[in-house]
Amino acid sequence: MIVTVRSLAEKYGVTINNAIEALANNGLIVLSVDSEILGQKLDRYERVIQSLVIDPIEKQKRMLSRDYVIFTYMALRKPITAKIIWETLEVHFSRHTKTKIVVCEESIQYVIKAANNHVKLQKTVKYLQDLKEHQMLTILPGRISEENHAISSFIKTRNLSDSILIVGVNRSLSTFVHFRNKNNQNNRSYITIFERDVDAKGFLVDIRKQRVAFANPQDKEPAPYSDKPTNLKGSIPTEKQNVYCKKSNEWVPVLLEEEIARGGEAIVYKIPLKNKCAKIFNAKSNSELKKQKILIMCSKYGLLKGIDPPIMERISWPEKLLFNEQGEFVGYIMSFFKDTTPFSDFAYDTFEEIIPGVRKEHQVTMAVNFAELIDFMHHNNIILCDINRKNILFDKNQMAYLVDLDSAQIADSNYYYPSNVGIPEFLSPEHIYARDFSFKRKKADDVWILQMLLFHMLTPDGDPYDSDKQVDDDREYTAKGYYPYQAGNKSAEKAIRGTPWHMIVSHFPKFVKEMFWNSFHGDGKYFHEADRKPAIVWLNTMVHYQECLPDMIKTDAESGKYMPTAYRKYVQKNKVDITGGSLEDLMKKFGSSGAGNKDWDDIN
Repeated sequence: MIVTVRSLAEKYGVTINNAIEALANNGLIVLSVDSEILGQKLDRYERVIQSLVIDPIEKQKRMLSRDYVIFTYMALRKPITAKIIWETLEVHFSRHTKTKIVVCEESIQYVIKAANNHVKLQKTVKYLQDLKEHQMLTILPGRISEENHAISSFIKTRNLSDSILIVGVNRSLSTFVHFRNKNNQNNRSYITIFERDVDAKGFLVDIRKQRVAFANPQDKEPAPYSDKPTNLKGSIPTEKQNVYCKKSNEWVPVLLEEEIARGGEAIVYKIPLKNKCAKIFNAKSNSELKKQKILIMCSKYGLLKGIDPPIMERISWPEKLLFNEQGEFVGYIMSFFKDTTPFSDFAYDTFEEIIPGVRKEHQVTMAVNFAELIDFMHHNNIILCDINRKNILFDKNQMAYLVDLDSAQIADSNYYYPSNVGIPEFLSPEHIYARDFSFKRKKADDVWILQMLLFHMLTPDGDPYDSDKQVDDDREYTAKGYYPYQAGNKSAEKAIRGTPWHMIVSHFPKFVKEMFWNSFHGDGKYFHEADRKPAIVWLNTMVHYQECLPDMIKTDAESGKYMPTAYRKYVQKNKVDITGGSLEDLMKKFGSSGAGNKDWDDIN
């Protein structure tokens, strides 16, 4: 985005006239507030304008005087946001601004529900209810699982000259804001949309400065703890027995009620704590390495919740260690998500049973919400390693949840804590012939699984390597990238043509087809690890699909169907582009922050 006097004034919350006057006092004459500032001048111009911002409270008040202040669910879940709401009202009445406060209907309902368990949220609820009663809220319809879409649709109906502030992180919405700001950067009447997080003291902060929970594992050695089974002196508690957690140096008993799930490493039990459960490891899976890793994960639970409360409500993160009567580690407490369905239950013939009246918009919403979780994990240097169909859950609104997180690879300031589990069919081309999962994981390995599962969600449950090529070992399909579907001028393999999945892929936007082809095909630009696109780009891609889907349906209703019965209609190039454009066009919109991999050293 080009930098001008206007954009610098907006950035630092000062008026254009004050900026021009300050620059003139420093010998800098402004001929046009919209001319690009280049070279060494930029640093000087920015210092002068920044010097006008002395009082952070005044700066915040100017930010809150924008035409629209939109509060996301993430912001509303922070108790300190009540202060921001009150401050917005104070500015509105004292300075006679046109400010309108905007929230999503279902976000209000979710906050009211959360306030039943969190007393500190009751002030926020009172403000929202009072504002609603006095018709001082602009309330947007729609489900909370599609909050990003509801807000972006609202912004699309505003004038380009309307000033907008979004309070609270919404990772999917940020994609839309980035597109809108970038596409209008040369429009002199356009006012940049600002996104701000809320810090612990009630100040608005740049979301790009959001904290990171874990260290980057790239250059670290493995943690010096044994992964051999621990020889316990005591027994492993089971159903109707107590486990213990420490609270203020006291041992607190926790009853293991009935068994609710069982896997190769552990058994999950219901416990008396509301919406919580206990994971108890079997003897073979309990080790000193496991204990130390989960101890660190528990210590970061509060920080992760502070970074993004709503996201962490969808992640079953280790919260407290559990011990047997001898004080030996046996498991941990985590969230339990009721009324959800594991993605392993979804298949082409079961989608309609799980989601009555399922349409393409439901599948795309699933994809957006799933990609959002992986992006958040990767932002915090958490490599999940064992992403599989059973560990991803969806509720009735297609909101995604992650469980079984103790298999993740994390790092502290000294070591990384490896994972030795995974799903063979989801191994990336670099590791498809590996005999075990002892190799050091990279985010690129997670991204490979992410794109596989996104394909399963959208097709539905189609196989990206359902090729007709003859091989001696099925792993060769992945190793050589025998992706059989069409994209651009690349035709589908003969065996795929005429199948329901070939027809479904024909209804993908052009950039989605090309993204899958370039990521899965051996000749694709993003097939190899070093070139693989990070999770944020996949999130951007799915959000852009969500944005252009309504226009696609207008020109071809089949594009909105779960299982279309005809191929996508041809759209003439001189007509409005409703397919989202090419992948190249999409990457140009991403800009340097998302299109390339120049920051792979930080995200691998």
